[in-house]
Amino acid sequence: MKGISPLISILALLTFLPYPGSSQGTNTSTSTSTSLRSDANTLDSITQLLSLFSIALDTKNFPALRDVFAPDAQLTGGGGAPTTGLPAIEDFYRNTFQNATLRTQHTSDTVLGRDFEAATAASTSYASAIYFGPKVLERGGGLFSNSSVVFREKFETEFVRVQDGSWRVSRQDLEILSIEGDISILPPL
Repeated sequence: MKGISPLISILALLTFLPYPGSSQGTNTSTSTSTSLRSDANTLDSITQLLSLFSIALDTKNFPALRDVFAPDAQLTGGGGAPTTGLPAIEDFYRNTFQNATLRTQHTSDTVLGRDFEAATAASTSYASAIYFGPKVLERGGGLFSNSSVVFREKFETEFVRVQDGSWRVSRQDLEILSIEGDISILPPL
């Protein structure tokens, strides 16, 4: 592979690896094609679900979490006791993010879907949560923050397909990888 870029080499190698949920060892292109399409749809659905989660937190639209989490979902990690059930999860996020001066931007940087089944799926994702300090700098007619804190996070998430065919988070484990910036801007919990 001399003279071929490392990216091309990796892409060529990935072409021969079995796709999650594919029929490894089966030579029927129809079943593999259907499986790959189904997995791509599932991955797109759960990626969209993680995006809805981020936007619900950033806009403080806590009722939207009902479209993210299953009624009996469980949250773990982040230093607290597990939180179980949709009402408790809504309350947890409302209590964490309701402060009117707290502005946030949550992003999922990397999402790797796996273990796709008819009614369950899982993912590992890396995310950043940016918390902005009070608006103090004026520029171009707007006020901007001059301080922020960034949480780098890893989520292990399990999903379940609900009665209407859509996906919901059934379990989410959070690991905070790092905290960078001015933590004094965070309101007390």
